[in-house]
Amino acid sequence: MEGQTPLFRDHAANERTLLAWIRTGVALMAFGFAIARFGLFLREMASIPSVEHAPKSIGSGWFGVAMVVLGLVTNVAATIRYLRIRKALDEQRTISMSPLLVYVVGFGSVLVALAMAVIIARAI
Repeated sequence: MEGQTPLFRDHAANERTLLAWIRTGVALMAFGFAIARFGLFLREMASIPSVEHAPKSIGSGWFGVAMVVLGLVTNVAATIRYLRIRKALDEQRTISMSPLLVYVVGFGSVLVALAMAVIIARAI
């Protein structure tokens, strides 16, 4: 990689960063889908009369939806960030990126985790 210009390396780094954020968003969506489907499984188990002490659903569907939406927001924000940096690199100017993406994902994850903890604690 000795003959590559810094511009290529910067574009490659920008693309790797986009792919890492996309992977994070897809993981959030997959986890949310799994949570929602597990809640559906629990509701189906509760409807079978021969199953004793079937657990009640505790809102896993809403948590699943929240995680999927958080993953979607992550992917959209990552794409916007990628395009802004790509444009700045093409124009050979520096750009100061907002840490908004990190804050949104972090804050959203904390809210979902707190809500899950509260609902689980109430079910105990």
